Amino acid sequence: MRKRMKNIGSLLLSLSIMFVGENVFSQTTQQNNTDTNQVLNLDLATALKIAHDNNPTIKIANLEIQRVDYSKKENLGSLLPNVSATGQYTNNIMKSVMFVPASMAAAFGGQSYMEIGYKNSYTGTVSASLPLINFSLWEQIKSKQTDIDLIIEQARSSKINMTKQVKDAYYGVLLAKSSLKVLEQSIANAKEVLKTTKASYDNGLSSEYDYIRAQVQVNNLNPSYISAKNSVDLAILQLKMILSLSNNQKINITEKLEDYENNVSLLNNYEKDTILATNTELRQIDLNIQSLQHKLKMTNSQHLPSLSAFGQYQYLTQAEDFRIKDYDWVSSAAVGLQLNIPIFQGNKVINQAKQVKIALKELELQRNYTTDGMNLQITSAVNNMRAANEQLIANKDAINQAQRGYEIAKVRYNTGSGTILELNDSELSLTQSKLNYQQSLYNYLSAQTNLEKVLGKE
Repeated sequence: MRKRMKNIGSLLLSLSIMFVGENVFSQTTQQNNTDTNQVLNLDLATALKIAHDNNPTIKIANLEIQRVDYSKKENLGSLLPNVSATGQYTNNIMKSVMFVPASMAAAFGGQSYMEIGYKNSYTGTVSASLPLINFSLWEQIKSKQTDIDLIIEQARSSKINMTKQVKDAYYGVLLAKSSLKVLEQSIANAKEVLKTTKASYDNGLSSEYDYIRAQVQVNNLNPSYISAKNSVDLAILQLKMILSLSNNQKINITEKLEDYENNVSLLNNYEKDTILATNTELRQIDLNIQSLQHKLKMTNSQHLPSLSAFGQYQYLTQAEDFRIKDYDWVSSAAVGLQLNIPIFQGNKVINQAKQVKIALKELELQRNYTTDGMNLQITSAVNNMRAANEQLIANKDAINQAQRGYEIAKVRYNTGSGTILELNDSELSLTQSKLNYQQSLYNYLSAQTNLEKVLGKE
């Protein structure tokens, strides 16, 4: 009997420790606008909605998507004509000169050079350019869409991780509350036995030993009951922290752990390659591979020629004075094509391409390693679900048997044919079987949550 009491105490102690995870202290305890004086009715769906709405990582990711989308539009703008206008005034303090051959120097008074232009020069220019062929620019635009997809996947990953944290904390609260309820029933049974025993003792029908044992039984359950209450408080505190709720916020959990018993199902047949298609870690690696492939194409495109069209219109004049209304303005215009052919860049581009290829190989090796790890996690989660399901069935039968044994022992004790030790032992067996049942159901839900995370379910 002492061993079973010790087992119950150890189970509740581990239950209280279980809720103190490293992720509790990594959560940002933001305060929301919820009225802390109003009780918040909470089920799993509501908890998930609150967590997703308050998740700063998702909000930042949404802003990052907008930023990269504008960056993509910026690159698309490079495909459109680039038009600019400039105006320039120049004061030729010392005018430009033109040298003349010696044979012509006599015609200019023996000088070998002559000044050209005027003191004041005015020029207005409108120029335009348009890329016609630019492989690097085209590939850069394609890579921006990959960047957007990667950010979206990172936001989805954050949502998946938050979903798992919320479910773990929520199921932990349900387990703590269910365990507390089991102990409350156990104490109620012990107090009922104590009341009956005291009445029998007062009437001389029971021994003092039975009366003392009944008192000890009640007192022995109090530490476990206090530990269970602390476990409930600690589990609720963790859930509040994950949901970014104030510590003063009152919440009412509207569900019980037993409500999820009907949702127990096993994933027996599956294709690993198919279900891993939605795994967020692998999808991020694939998108990073695509990004490097675009970068490799952009690097190699530096070997290719580029072609652009240009046009220019000028309106200009020169004069020695500032009588602008008397100036003679002239126009000039030109259009053309510009072809740029890279010939030699000191092997710079070749070495850049080799670096990208090595990075691609690293990512491919990382993907293979991650795939093996994900398959291992799937197998582990499914095995844990199967084991928990088998324990669940066995524990349910154990509860029925323990309940029947307790009823028999109670009748035997009340009729004087049984001992109080027999009754206490049967009551402890009933409590242990109920706690085991709650734990096996929690283990199944926890394994299912781990599987959903690997499968990439939000």
